Amino acid sequence: MVQTSTGLRWKYPDMSTYKSHYGFTLMEVMIAVFLSSLLISGIVQLLAGSVSAYRLQLSQSQLETSSRYAHDVLTTYIAQAGYQPEPWNKQSELPALTEETQNGSLLLGDQLGLQRWSRYNCYGKENIVKDSGGQPQYYLLQARFRVNTSNNLTLTCRYGPDASRLKTQINNFGLIESVDSMQVLYAEDQNSDNIADRWVTGQAWQQERNIRAVKVALLLSTQQAFDEASSEQITLLDEAITTPADGHLRRISSLTTAIRGRLK
Repeated sequence: MVQTSTGLRWKYPDMSTYKSHYGFTLMEVMIAVFLSSLLISGIVQLLAGSVSAYRLQLSQSQLETSSRYAHDVLTTYIAQAGYQPEPWNKQSELPALTEETQNGSLLLGDQLGLQRWSRYNCYGKENIVKDSGGQPQYYLLQARFRVNTSNNLTLTCRYGPDASRLKTQINNFGLIESVDSMQVLYAEDQNSDNIADRWVTGQAWQQERNIRAVKVALLLSTQQAFDEASSEQITLLDEAITTPADGHLRRISSLTTAIRGRLK
């Protein structure tokens, strides 16, 4: 109420000076929630794709690492098989391949047995027994490679003065995981002209001393599934293998190594 020349009168406030403070409408809230959901969904899919790609790259890298490690270990043992420090001494002569070399089952594959004379035991340490010259004495070293029921490529190694006094130093030690099968072939020189004439399976050769090289193929698989669960047929050297429908990625790792002491 204000005083005027004509008396007291009510003065109403100017409503135009008041600011409006209305909230969001239901439609605006729903649109905001929808857009936020799209944004979050896109971020989640992007992260999931990145994680999947990283897992795939890591698994492929693990396959490559396993392949390289198997190649190095097998090549070393095969190349040195049958080594004799005194080739002129017939008493120290021995086969490069042992009787443990077998053409195995299709499921896990073949078994490879190798032996040589060595100054170093299964752990790579010098023999504590010395010869007349003060050097580590040569002992017999036998190694066996096979894939066990847990799909690991394993090594068993024995070391001793001779075949009757071997001691097992490494027993079924797992070298590589996730190996579906191992297949092995042997290059045989049938007419002794220092040229391999054929590839044979374990114990199928005519003369063991005519084996010049060994070919090994491993079927490696990832520990995680990535593809759709479907089986496929893979030829692994002389065997056709049907893989299980588990969605795991697989890779064939192969190597061919000459028995060094039989090269002329």
